[in-house]
Amino acid sequence: MGATTAMAAVIVLLLVLAAARRPGAGATEYTVGDSEGWTNGPNYLSWSQKHNFTAGDTLVFSYVAPQHNVYRVTLDAFRTCEPAANETLRIWASGRDVVNLTAPGDYYFICNVAGHCLGGMKLAVAVAEAPPPPPPPPSPPEFPTAQPPPHTGSAGAPSTRRLAWPEVVRIPCLAVIGLLLVA
Repeated sequence: MGATTAMAAVIVLLLVLAAARRPGAGATEYTVGDSEGWTNGPNYLSWSQKHNFTAGDTLVFSYVAPQHNVYRVTLDAFRTCEPAANETLRIWASGRDVVNLTAPGDYYFICNVAGHCLGGMKLAVAVAEAPPPPPPPPSPPEFPTAQPPPHTGSAGAPSTRRLAWPEVVRIPCLAVIGLLLVA
């Protein structure tokens, strides 16, 4: 592999790593109720207010399957805790349900086991639009590709010269320093 190719590979790798560590990149998975999960007792209003949900995030409802369930419902069903068939948008009952928050808007969830919703086992989340992707990194500067003339050996025949270690890493190191200053 030539020195120019090696430098280009290092620069691309560094740019990928720099982009991967940007805050806000990618979706977030939230376990509803944190370590308590989806059960009677937690204050889900307080829990939801601790987080900023965006489109693309997921909610994970963890619970004992026969004891609880998850219904996605309309606002009216959320308020009354009595969802009619036309007010129930989706039902989960596996015990570990992953709900994708695919679009901005308000999402309403209840446990439809008798008395659970009225006891506070309901969750409303406001989902914001996902932030725009970060701009692409600037193109790396063009490096000269001309090779130095071959050195001649003691017998006058051309010999191939390998770049010394400092020459190979000098420009990638400068690129890393530049990226650290930008980030």
